[in-house]
Amino acid sequence: MRILLIHNFYQQFGGEDQVVLQELEELQKDHTVIFYSRHSNDLVNLRLLEKARAAVEAIHSQRTMSEIESLVVKHRPEVAYIHNIYPLISPAVYHSLHALGIPIVQVVHDFRPFCTNGWFYNSTGVCERCKRGNYLHAIRHKCYKSSYAYSALYAASMTYVRKSSAYFKVDAVICLTEFARRKLIDAGVQPDKIFVRPNWIDATPFEPPSGRGHYVAYIGRLSREKGIWTLVRAMERVKGPILKIAGTGPEEAAISDYIRSRGITNIQMLGFLEGGARLEFLRDSMFTVMPSEWYEMFPMVLLEAWACGKAVIGSRLGATGDLIEEEKNGLLFTPGDEQDLAQTIERLFWSPHWAQCMGAQARLIVEERYGRAASGARLMEIFRHVCGVPVPEERLVLGAV
Repeated sequence: MRILLIHNFYQQFGGEDQVVLQELEELQKDHTVIFYSRHSNDLVNLRLLEKARAAVEAIHSQRTMSEIESLVVKHRPEVAYIHNIYPLISPAVYHSLHALGIPIVQVVHDFRPFCTNGWFYNSTGVCERCKRGNYLHAIRHKCYKSSYAYSALYAASMTYVRKSSAYFKVDAVICLTEFARRKLIDAGVQPDKIFVRPNWIDATPFEPPSGRGHYVAYIGRLSREKGIWTLVRAMERVKGPILKIAGTGPEEAAISDYIRSRGITNIQMLGFLEGGARLEFLRDSMFTVMPSEWYEMFPMVLLEAWACGKAVIGSRLGATGDLIEEEKNGLLFTPGDEQDLAQTIERLFWSPHWAQCMGAQARLIVEERYGRAASGARLMEIFRHVCGVPVPEERLVLGAV
């Protein structure tokens, strides 16, 4: 199959960028892939006039329309597979592909175009005020980069998507979880266009260790929506376990100062880890904690921890609350409740055999549900469906993998 893969890379490389590169590598093994990408780093150091032009292009990019048309004429793709389009590719890509008769499959890694920052989260906490199309709330609350100007720009882009019916030219929307599917339906997406296809992982390099592990692990961005402060304050209450934090982010300096000023001895900051160091960090842990206070979509670290045979303690919120099966592959706690989290950490830490059993079950679940083969087959079924090739009805039901 000839596939046009489309993605706008973020300034700070993250999980979504990682997934796109993984998809590219896999698809290239069996298919012809035309990769159209832009990078948000192109916006750095623009002069004033260039910034004004970029703002207009973020709403409707003529460059995107021209380049997509050229690629389609040259390569004749059978399907367009879109990940992120903001800010440089813009919603213009939907109009261009639709006009050229190319079926469009859009992956939903976040909640754009129903929320200006894509998170359903702002300074007030979880927020869904804009999901039905009134983006004035986003400007009022400075939801994007805490800026009226940036929030207004994205509000204009989201409004354009709605008013021009751009998003409704998409033939299939892939979301990562049933939770995301419910939210998309609430936001007005046609249910029969939504398909669930979870993230996947090659578990082979993540062979679980034989030991029980030595510490509680957190790996991820150090920011408030990730619940890192709830975790830090919970650790002040617990007796016994040591928490090791791997990651960087806007709260890193404040957390380090807090640990030092309070004389906290059971928390260690390791900074950013990648590659073998990241894998070793997960393998040597007893279990991991994901204390998020926003709607996680399907974080790769969850699959990585499970692949390493580690149970995960997660907040009872969003997709995390759906994915973690209580007392099977992890435990859940009330989001933002440091006392509940502290009790849950102690409960699992002082039951090492239980933690190991849940970790072993988590590894089996990864192998059965979240492997490469099943995920690849699911994607091809969706592609064939939008291209008009009959697919058995039972394979198109929600969540079929």
